[in-house]
Amino acid sequence: MFLYNKNIKFLLEASLMTQLMNLLYDYAMDTGFTAQLTTPKYRIINNRLDRLSDDLRCSLPPDAQDTLKQYHDALQEQRHLELEAMFLSAFSLCRELG
Repeated sequence: MFLYNKNIKFLLEASLMTQLMNLLYDYAMDTGFTAQLTTPKYRIINNRLDRLSDDLRCSLPPDAQDTLKQYHDALQEQRHLELEAMFLSAFSLCRELG
């Protein structure tokens, strides 16, 4: 069974993220987490990544564009899985401390 998380736009295994965990994750993503992404350092690296991605896309031949898109999609999924793992770790730590 899989659950869909509205913020990260991919399927999460239910064994890791229960419906309650998905609700808590959504709340964290909608509130505190996104506030941390407004720092100048984050904006600078995000702009740099966008610029480099555009440069790479423009320099590739048309037949390589699909491979680049697949690569970006895989990276995005990896980032989301890492965020999920960090959330689960933080939640576990909070339970132990609480």
